Amino acid sequence: MSEGTSLGINQRFFPFSVLSENRTEPFTPDLEAAAVFALAELDRDKGGGLLMKQPEEKVTFIAKTGYPLWLCPWREIGLVFDGLNQNHYTLPYSAIPDVNVFMENLKRASRTLETYLAFSVDSTNYFESSTEEKSLVANGLMREPQFLIEFEEYRREAANSDQGNSSWGLLTPTINESNISSQVRDIENLHRSLRGNIETLTNGMKLIDRTSQQYMKELQAKAKTIKNEFDVRIKEEETIVAPRINQLKDDHDFQMATLAKSFNKRLLPIQNEKAKLEKSREHAVARLEECKVQANKHAEANQRAAEAKWKEKADKTRKELSEIEKQLKQTEKALKDLEEQRTLETFKLKEDLETKVKEARKSLLELEASRDAKILIQTQEAEKLEKQSQQITDQIAKTIKLQEAKVSEFENLGVKRDLGLERSLLYYVPFYVICYELELKKRYVVLPPSAVSTVGVFTKLKGILGMAKIKNLLVPRFKTFTSLVDSILVLTAQNAVLETELKELGAKNNILGADSIRGEIKKGLELLKTEGWLSDKEFAAIEQRIG
Repeated sequence: MSEGTSLGINQRFFPFSVLSENRTEPFTPDLEAAAVFALAELDRDKGGGLLMKQPEEKVTFIAKTGYPLWLCPWREIGLVFDGLNQNHYTLPYSAIPDVNVFMENLKRASRTLETYLAFSVDSTNYFESSTEEKSLVANGLMREPQFLIEFEEYRREAANSDQGNSSWGLLTPTINESNISSQVRDIENLHRSLRGNIETLTNGMKLIDRTSQQYMKELQAKAKTIKNEFDVRIKEEETIVAPRINQLKDDHDFQMATLAKSFNKRLLPIQNEKAKLEKSREHAVARLEECKVQANKHAEANQRAAEAKWKEKADKTRKELSEIEKQLKQTEKALKDLEEQRTLETFKLKEDLETKVKEARKSLLELEASRDAKILIQTQEAEKLEKQSQQITDQIAKTIKLQEAKVSEFENLGVKRDLGLERSLLYYVPFYVICYELELKKRYVVLPPSAVSTVGVFTKLKGILGMAKIKNLLVPRFKTFTSLVDSILVLTAQNAVLETELKELGAKNNILGADSIRGEIKKGLELLKTEGWLSDKEFAAIEQRIG
């Protein structure tokens, strides 16, 4: 099948073998066929046995086969699909509540402050409690990062269908362009849905911010209006209340003055009495001192009668002084009691004034309390609105971030799209299938795309040790493509249809089926021996098998 066939499928073919970095010699088709034949012979069971001769395997066919891979353009990338549909990719995503319903409710609620306040309460946890984890299964999609890296590298070497693929046996894809288009539509629909959610949610955030700011300003304006209206009423009331309060204060001042005069009048005789007693105490102290001096003086003069008289006078003076001290304490207590009474009377007058002023200001206090309560309601509504709006926008922002992260994953679903890639391409990965037959049993071996080595020191050492050097000639190039080709062995064991197709392709494209190809293999074996890959003994044994 080639490009421009009746099916109209554009085909590309990867090379089976490329030169490794350390190899300069060309690797021609006859060398490739000879190398594969030699490897097939080395792996063939030769039979044998000590007691009973075991039959040896027969190589039924050796065929170069193509594993189909679709490359489908989508947006800025190319999606790679497994033509045999062995692989699939599960794309998880968060299914959020209907953003269009949310947006519709938001627009309708934004018309009035009351409906918007109710909406903000009802929608506080709209995007937090209803998120559901879902997944999209894309059948055939090959998304493994290492595979995409290797595919990107490998496809630079791909050739068109008219550049040497006539000897290939191409496996028939089990998924066609229609199947792939369906998978791509599912991916596109999910991608569009996620992008649509992001756009709608972003607009929703802007509308919430705009509406919240509008109504918060409206609530703040209402609070200011309430304050201004009450300030006017309070000022008017103050013009009525102020004269009453001034009169109460004047009355209070008069009462305080009257109280002061009354207490001063009562205080004066007590203070005069205290002053007299203090003077009497001074005189008594002085007389007592004089009595002591005179008594001592007469005692020294041995005038006992005089001394006794002065001592008698001293005792009398002491009694007078004690009485004076007693009267002074009583006077001071009277002063203290009077002062405490004055303090109590003063406090009572002040308390009475405060009570009357409070009563006089009662109407003002009621106006101020009503003003503060109404302003508080507006302030609390504004704060509540701001808090709930912020909570909703935070949840929306978090949802947008999750949706954006999921959208960004779509960029990694495939490889970079080449210019001019407008429709699907069908790539074929080459591998050799070797079929061995022993009685009624068949065994398959596959050789993946490889790099061609040169005979190095390590390879020569293997020859010295008696190991087959030819096994180092073809080194698998790509880990993921090797795994993909190896999976054919499992698939054929499970899928009789595929095994039948593989056998038919093998029989049709068997490199051992034509004399001309056998001649090329012999030529190639000679070159491999010359390069040092085959010993004389190995060459002779393998050449003999060609016939």
